Amino acid sequence: MKKLILFLSLMVSVAITSFSETTNFQLGLTPTLNIGGEEEVVGLRVPVFLGATEKVTGVDFNIFAGEVDEFTGLQGGIFLGMGIFNKVNIKFKGAGLGLINLHGGESKGLLIGGANLTNEFTGLKVGIFNYSKLNSNYEVGIINYSKEAFFQFGLINITDQINGVQIGFLNFASNGILPVMPFLNFNWKL
Repeated sequence: MKKLILFLSLMVSVAITSFSETTNFQLGLTPTLNIGGEEEVVGLRVPVFLGATEKVTGVDFNIFAGEVDEFTGLQGGIFLGMGIFNKVNIKFKGAGLGLINLHGGESKGLLIGGANLTNEFTGLKVGIFNYSKLNSNYEVGIINYSKEAFFQFGLINITDQINGVQIGFLNFASNGILPVMPFLNFNWKL
């Protein structure tokens, strides 16, 4: 009788979790194979070879590469605490540590990496190469590029529109004091 009750309890719990829309842990082996296979993770996700899922809230600890549509939390990985390749397609909020951080859509928070490639970013990016297709608040790196920026600090800073200050060896801003300035450039109309 005890075995029957244990078996029925196990079957009910499996049935309930199979209809659940979230999971607390996911191991992403490939883009199409996720152990803990729900599309929403609230907890820990460990993508191995470009593990892909829809939404993660929590920690994303990449072995090689991970892809997610919406992310809130901390992205890191096995390489000195950094993920090798962190990709967020639609929305990011949190801290991302990666050799390459590739973010489409809207991103808010902190990115630290070799290359931080974003669409629209609010927060601080620290990297060797920082790129924003649209706008970025604060960029600290060797080369910084953003269509619109508030603060850039690096060797080479490039923006179409500076709404604050650029500090670096060469600073390019269409609306700066001059379009190209060494050491310091800012929008003199501010």
